[in-house]
Formats: sequence, structure tokens, C-alpha cells
Amino acid sequence: MTQNKQNSDIQETDNPILSTPDAPVPPNKGLTSKTTTNKRRTKLPLWRFVIPLAVQVAIVLSIPAQKVMTISTGTTVYLQTAPIDPYDLLRGRYVTLNYEIAQRSLLETLPGWSDDLAKRGQELYVVLRPPTDNQSREPWQAIAVSGIPPEVIEPDHQIIKGTWRGWRLDLGLGAYYIPEAIGDALEDDIAENREDSRAEVKVDRHGKTALLGLWVEDREY
Repeated sequence: MTQNKQNSDIQETDNPILSTPDAPVPPNKGLTSKTTTNKRRTKLPLWRFVIPLAVQVAIVLSIPAQKVMTISTGTTVYLQTAPIDPYDLLRGRYVTLNYEIAQRSLLETLPGWSDDLAKRGQELYVVLRPPTDNQSREPWQAIAVSGIPPEVIEPDHQIIKGTWRGWRLDLGLGAYYIPEAIGDALEDDIAENREDSRAEVKVDRHGKTALLGLWVEDREY
């Protein structure tokens, strides 16, 4: 029995695997290096996400900011309107507005007009003259048009900017959203008093616009 035990001990000592059961397995240096390299390649710097996001947010915020600036610094003018009444299921009732000063039939009669201006996407500048009684809500009158901003106009006149859309001038004032509760009343009021419907608009010194409201005779909507 003693001799068998000794022989067993000798065999265990002579076997390198059995004699060092806890020996660490050397790491695969090539695999580790490759994995680390891949991690470094796939990790993008934070600014790659932050800058595009900031640009998108700035664009979104700049749209109402431009309107706010126009409202706060612009001149109030009243424009003769010719609305129709479509219905938008997502955003509620709205009035689509056409303007006398935006019609080609009127623009063609103004000084400065040429057929070269009637190109889709062409920017046009219309000079507006206030009514004799500047305190009234009478519509301002278009007296001239050009493809570039006029250098000099009368102090009480105003420039309004638009983009030619093929058959009319788009002033950026095409739709006015109204509460559902007053939609029918406004529609009836405009139908009965079409010649006395006005859009109240702010226009800044660059000709940019912001729609403030609608008037039918002395009633504001």
C-alpha cells in the first residue's frame, strides 16, 4: 500500500499539467488588441451628435423668432382679402386668404412690372401706400413692383416681399387658423361683407410679414 501511494505521488509530480492546476492561461494578445481597436473605432465623439442636434433646434426656433421680430418691429398695414373656406381635419378650420395686391392682373398694371418677373420662385417687392386716413383700417394700395428692394421710398410707404408661384404672389399670409366655435360666424360675415374684409398684417423693413388677425367692417376675428 505504501509503495503504491509513493508511485502515485511520483506520477503526479512528473505530470506538468497535474502539478500546476492553477497556472494562468496566457491571454491572446492579438485578439485583445483587435477588440480594443474596434471599440476605439466605433466610439464617436459627443460633438458629432450635439452639433447637428443644436443646428436643427436653432432652425426650428428661428422660424417663430422671425415672426416675433416682425411683429415687434414692423409696421401695421391692412390688406384687402378674398378668402375661401376649406377644412383641415388635423388642425381645425382655417381661412385661406387671397390678396388683391398679389394678383397678376393688378401687378401687371404697376410701374416696374415686366414679364421677366413672372418666374416661379422669383422674389418681388411691392411698394404700398397707406390710406389717406392712416388711422383707419382701409386697405393699403400697391403703387409699384420690382425684382429688387427699392432703394428709396416715401417715409410713410412700406415694402412687402413675396415669392412668385406661377399665377400669384405668395406673401406668406395664405392661411389664418380660427377656433371652431367662430368658424361659421366668420364665414357668413365674410360672405355678406366681402368688400369690407381686411387682414391685419405686420411688415418689417425687409418686407417680411406676420398675420395678426382678420377684420370684417369693425369686427375683429
